[in-house]
Amino acid sequence: MAVKIATAPCSWGVWYADGTPSKTPARLFLDQARQAGYKALELGPDGYLPEDREVLKQELSSRGLEAASGTACYRFDQYERFADFRPAVEKLCGRVASMGGRYLVTMDESDVGLYSEKKADYTPAVWKKYFAMFREMGEFARREFGLMMVYHPHIKSLIETEEEIACLLDATGLNLCFDTGHHAYVNGNGQRGDPSVPNFIRRYAERIKYLHFKQVDGEVYARVLREHLDSDTAFDMDVMCDLPDGIIDFKAVKQALEDIRFDGIGVVESDMPKASNERAFASACRNLSYLREIQMID
Repeated sequence: MAVKIATAPCSWGVWYADGTPSKTPARLFLDQARQAGYKALELGPDGYLPEDREVLKQELSSRGLEAASGTACYRFDQYERFADFRPAVEKLCGRVASMGGRYLVTMDESDVGLYSEKKADYTPAVWKKYFAMFREMGEFARREFGLMMVYHPHIKSLIETEEEIACLLDATGLNLCFDTGHHAYVNGNGQRGDPSVPNFIRRYAERIKYLHFKQVDGEVYARVLREHLDSDTAFDMDVMCDLPDGIIDFKAVKQALEDIRFDGIGVVESDMPKASNERAFASACRNLSYLREIQMID
């Protein structure tokens, strides 16, 4: 097993190009990522970090950081075909490749409803359209820029359940960015030691090329289920917590990764939309220390 650890702006509460919801300045994020001990980054929402290639190279190299991947987040429900958003993908891929990145992490931001209820009305033709867009996007990134597109299943998006993931893999041939927290939230049992994550890793060993390390707070999750709260509310309540604290047993995750001989990127993601910079920095340091403690990394 070989896991190259990276971090991302979302661990500082940055989900969008304008730095919201936390409003963390880009240079502060870069400074604190370096101070915490990270050496690589997923670049995060397109436009948050400098888009000028030379400026971005200088900002990263001056801090001893490298780009592991780019992040492509789109509302796919607004498009009919890949050509409709290809210019944005082309621009992002060019920047990632010029920085030495190897991956394009792709996730969906479609309006599927507060509880994903809109998907219940999707016809086979609708799913075929989405899968065609994903497949063509992945082929474009590989053919034109040498990047591997890894699809990120995500809460309240087109692809989140195990059934949807299986359909995506069958229809597109894409590989996965497997997010432990999102998977356990949607597909797990909510109990400490929930086996859904290590089980999935073993079952789809050949298709998991990239990881997001994220944890679920069992007490908050139990309240989400009990009160039937939507995922936006759950995130505001910090349903995602530090890696040592939640329902996912990361020692079991480590064993699963050893079993499949995983070799790739592992991005530590905390998803704390309301965290102060001080709290985000402390969390980033603690998570990295924990991964060393359980010997996920040296």
